Amino acid sequence: MSAGGASGTGILRTLFRSEQGGHEQVVLCQDRASGLKAVIALHSTALGPGLGGTRFHPYAGEEHPEEAALLDALNLARGMSYKNAMAGLPHGGGKAVIIGDPAKIKTEELLLAYGRFVASLGGRYVTACDVGTYVQDMDVVARECRWTTGRSPEQGGAGDSSVLTAFGVFQGMRASAQHLWGAPTLRGRTVGIAGVGKVGHHLVEHLLEDGARVVVTDVRPEAVERVRAAHPEVEGVADTATLVRFEGLDVYAPCALGGALDDATVPALTAKAVCGAANNQLAHPGVEKDLAGRGILYAPDYVVNAGGVIQVADELLGFDFARAKAKAAKIFDTTLSIFDRAATDGVPPAAAADRIAEMRMAGGGSGGDGAEESYG
Repeated sequence: MSAGGASGTGILRTLFRSEQGGHEQVVLCQDRASGLKAVIALHSTALGPGLGGTRFHPYAGEEHPEEAALLDALNLARGMSYKNAMAGLPHGGGKAVIIGDPAKIKTEELLLAYGRFVASLGGRYVTACDVGTYVQDMDVVARECRWTTGRSPEQGGAGDSSVLTAFGVFQGMRASAQHLWGAPTLRGRTVGIAGVGKVGHHLVEHLLEDGARVVVTDVRPEAVERVRAAHPEVEGVADTATLVRFEGLDVYAPCALGGALDDATVPALTAKAVCGAANNQLAHPGVEKDLAGRGILYAPDYVVNAGGVIQVADELLGFDFARAKAKAAKIFDTTLSIFDRAATDGVPPAAAADRIAEMRMAGGGSGGDGAEESYG
């Protein structure tokens, strides 16, 4: 969704419009002393407290950065409701956005102020890491807010959630390979990854171990250089536009920010499948039909990238990595079941996943693995 030029009235309409909003609660946070400006959005608590990460982003280039942040938080929170439902977690959807360049304004005082705002919600929202925030940041936030996950192991936390996010995306790719080519492996296939940050770097390693050919790009050349220094066999290309047109590409993996699949990208894609870690990959309603029309298999983003939220949710039980990884491994079966449901219903996989998630939310969580667990 584009946020540029949105009016205050337009934002209010978005907040209450059921097909795009319908959020239970939206909190605008400002702490003048620390410079904090943030949005916390709770989409649904039907399955339990909202759980989702904290994005720290400047929204540079936007005409109205605060409005862009609000709309991003709304979309991300809604996506978390669907993600947590499909992952079988006893959690609803929430998300927070801190506005500004983390390299310039992130301070301990700002993070503590943010923690106080999260704490003021009394447990309705449980926060974690996202783009621009890290484990050490969550350790600071946790000093003011006990509803904080993604903390360091030294503080009793699960550590870097990108580990199981990448593992889950890899399981989604294996399911895509099973559906398309009859075997759950990427061996001999070419996979293009757009964005090799925290998640993308781990994903590269899974794919190389599986015998795939890997091609990468990133808006930061140093990120590509870091991957290629560790794995010289990985190929780098100049930009995403080059990657989506890469000859012989089997799987395209968007692993940066949202809106990666748009009206310019989909017609240019050479890949036979899309499976990546980015949230909100479909730029607007109807893109899923465009993908299906071109015969491109789409693994719904919020299904395959749920490994990270599975990891941080397990932290609330007293973190056990083996237990969390076993849950994340089930993303393979979940993704396959969505492909089967889509074929049966004659709809794109994104629509099939939405139907299942909405049924779970409407039913209070029945039918999802792990949905009976209590986090106390």
